[in-house]
Amino acid sequence: TESWSPLGRGSDLLDDPAVAGVAEAHGVTPGQVILRWHIQLGAVPIPKSGDPERQRTNLDVFGFELSEAEMAAIADRPHRRLGGDPEVHEEF
Repeated sequence: TESWSPLGRGSDLLDDPAVAGVAEAHGVTPGQVILRWHIQLGAVPIPKSGDPERQRTNLDVFGFELSEAEMAAIADRPHRRLGGDPEVHEEF
């Protein structure tokens, strides 16, 4: 499964206190936490960035792992879906 705009285009995802707390605990950015969360869910996150430094940061998500509690804290945050629901998406 692909995760398009995994960093929450047009949302406050990267400023969320739960995400920020996990990032601080691991010494990484909130964006890295969200990308790692997607990877641990078995998805392939596809973030967009034209900035070479941010591209490198986005790729550097394999040096840490989120605990079950951290995964749940991120999943439990209030959010809105920007696209279709992957639970009911039908492959053609």
